[in-house]
Amino acid sequence: MTTQAKMDAAVRRFEAALEQVEASFARLAAERAKEMELRRENEALKADTDRLRQELENLRQRAKELTDLNRQAMLRIDKAMKRIRAVLGEKDQ
Repeated sequence: MTTQAKMDAAVRRFEAALEQVEASFARLAAERAKEMELRRENEALKADTDRLRQELENLRQRAKELTDLNRQAMLRIDKAMKRIRAVLGEKDQ
């Protein structure tokens, strides 16, 4: 094999190796971009989860308040009905 042939073969091997390195960098860059996108999505999901958790807590608190108000209203209505019955009962006698 002549010196020129050896040089040509070495250049081809170098170019092939360089193409492999470039392809590896391209795959790595694509994977990194995908990873960054997944991280952004994950952060957005965490923010949504936190927001929804807070909304749920607020709704639970509101439901408890409404239940308490309902209970108070029922007691007031019950007292009012007893008074009305008592008044009506007194009038009947």
